[in-house]
Amino acid sequence: MAIIAPSRQVETMQRIADDKSLIEALHPWRRRAWMQQILRWTGRGLLVGLVLACFMLIISRFVPWATASYWAVTLTAASLLCALAAALWYRPSFARAARLVDTRLALHDRLSTAWELRDKSSTLAKLQRRDALKHLGRHRPISTISLWPGRAGLIAFGIVIIGLALLTFLPNPMTDVLRQQAAFQARLARQVAAINHIRTVIDSQTKTSAHERSQIDKILRETAAQLQQAKNEAQAQQILAQAQAKLNQLRDPQAANKATARTAASQSLQNSSNANLSNTGQALARGDSKELDTALQKLASQVQNMTPAQRAQLAQQIEQAANQARQNPQLSAALHQLAKAVADGSQSEISDAAKAVENAAAQDNANQANNNSVDQASQGLQNTANALTSSTDSSGQNQGQNPGQGQNPGQGQAPGQGQNPGQGQTPGQGQNPGQGQNPGQGQTPGQGQNPGQGQNPGQGQTPGQGNNGTGGNNSAGNKQGKDDQVYVPGQVGSGNSTVTNGNNGAVQPGKPVAYSQVIAQYEQMAHDAIDNSNIPPDLKDLVQGYFNSLEGQH
Repeated sequence: MAIIAPSRQVETMQRIADDKSLIEALHPWRRRAWMQQILRWTGRGLLVGLVLACFMLIISRFVPWATASYWAVTLTAASLLCALAAALWYRPSFARAARLVDTRLALHDRLSTAWELRDKSSTLAKLQRRDALKHLGRHRPISTISLWPGRAGLIAFGIVIIGLALLTFLPNPMTDVLRQQAAFQARLARQVAAINHIRTVIDSQTKTSAHERSQIDKILRETAAQLQQAKNEAQAQQILAQAQAKLNQLRDPQAANKATARTAASQSLQNSSNANLSNTGQALARGDSKELDTALQKLASQVQNMTPAQRAQLAQQIEQAANQARQNPQLSAALHQLAKAVADGSQSEISDAAKAVENAAAQDNANQANNNSVDQASQGLQNTANALTSSTDSSGQNQGQNPGQGQNPGQGQAPGQGQNPGQGQTPGQGQNPGQGQNPGQGQTPGQGQNPGQGQNPGQGQTPGQGNNGTGGNNSAGNKQGKDDQVYVPGQVGSGNSTVTNGNNGAVQPGKPVAYSQVIAQYEQMAHDAIDNSNIPPDLKDLVQGYFNSLEGQH
C-alpha cells in the first residue's frame, strides 16, 4: 500500500508561510512595546533629571552658586537625552516581544514556544504555532499595551514639578550674596586694569633704572594676577598689603635723609658769594647733571687764577656744604674731597673731586627716581585698596570698633607728629600711642609705613580722660630742663567712653604735671612697648637716649 507524503519542497513552503505569519503577527506587538519603552524610559530620565535639578537648586540656597540654574537645566537635558538614546538603542527583539505578550495576555509561554520552534517542521511545531496565533488573534496591541504612565509615576512627576517650581520662584537668600560678589568682581576688574595702567606708566619712566622698573613691574604683575583669583575683599586687601610690603623693600630707607642733606648742601652752596659755586648749588638742587658739570668746570677754571687765601675761603664754603650733607655720605665725601682739592689748588684733584660730586648727584637722582616710582606704585595700590573697600566700611580708618578702642593705629608722618589714622607716606614714628587699649591710654605706639624716628621724638599730649579710643595728638618734641612743665597721659578715670567718627575727635587734655614725678613710670612703659614690638635696635637706642636726656644722663 503506497503512502502519499508531501514533498520536501511543500514542507519548506509551509514552514516559511508559518514563520511569516508569526512574524507579521508579532510585528505590531513589538512596535507597541518599543513605543512604550521609549515613553517610559524617557519619562524616567526626565524625572531623574528634574530631581537632580532640585538638588542643585537646594544647594544653591546654602552656598553662593551663580551657575546653579545652568547646571540644573544641563543635567535635566542630559538625563532626558541619555534615557531617550538608550530606549532607541535597545529596541525589543521578537523573542522579547513574544515573552512580553505571553506575560501580558497570560498565554503560558505559547508565543515564546512558537517563536523557538519557528524553524521546526514537525506536526507538533505546526500545531504549536497555529495555537499561539489563534490566541494572539483574540487581542489587539493598542488595548493591551498602554502608553499612558502609571499613577505612581504621575504622582512622583507632579511632586517634583511642584518642588522645582517652588525652588525656582521663591526668593533665594543667596541672591544678594551673588549680587555683592558680582559687584566685587566688577570693582576688582577695574582695579586690575588700573594696576596694569600703572605698570605701563612706570615702564615708560626712563629716569628709573631698568632693574628697578623690572622689579616693580614683577610685583605689580603678580599682584594683578592674584587679585583676579581673590574670592572676597579680605583676600584682596591681604594681597595688596603684601604687595605694598614688597614695594617697601625696594625703597632706600635713607632716601628722605639724603634728600634733606642734599637740599641743605645745595642751599649752602647757593648762599656763596662765588657765582660759579652758587650755580653749582642751583644745579645740585634742580638735579640738572649738565648744568652741574658746566658749573664745576667753570669753578675749576676759576680756581687756577685764585690766590691761596681765596682758595682757602672757597674751600671753607664747600666744607660747610659738606657738613650740611653729612646725612648723605656719598655727597658729603665728594664735597669734602672737592674742598680739599680747591684748597690745594691741584687741577687733577679738582677734576677728580668734581667727577665724584657729579657721580654722587647722579646717584641721588637715580635713587630719587627709583623711590618716586616705588611711591607711585605704592600709592596706586593704596588707591586700589581704598576703591575695593565696601560701602559699609567706607566710614574709614578713623572710626573705632568698640568704645575706647581705635580701629587702626595712627602712623607718624614726621617725628612726633601723627598724620592720620592709617598709613604714613614718609618715614617717621610717633612717640605717643596710636591706638588706645583703654579709654584715654594707649599701649602700643603707632608706626608708619617705613618705620623711622626723628632726632628729637616728641612727647604727645594724651588725654587723661578719654572720649575717644585714639591715642595722642600731634605734638612737637620737647627737650627742656627738668623743671619745665609738659603734658603727660593721665590715669584712666571712671565713666562711659564713646567713639567719635572722623579725623579730629575732641579730647579733654590732662592736667599739667612735672614730668620728673612720672618719668620713671613712663620710661618703663616705653621700654615695655618697644620690647614687645618689631622696632630695629638702633631705634630702641634712640628711645633710650631720649629718656636718658630727660633725666640728664648722657
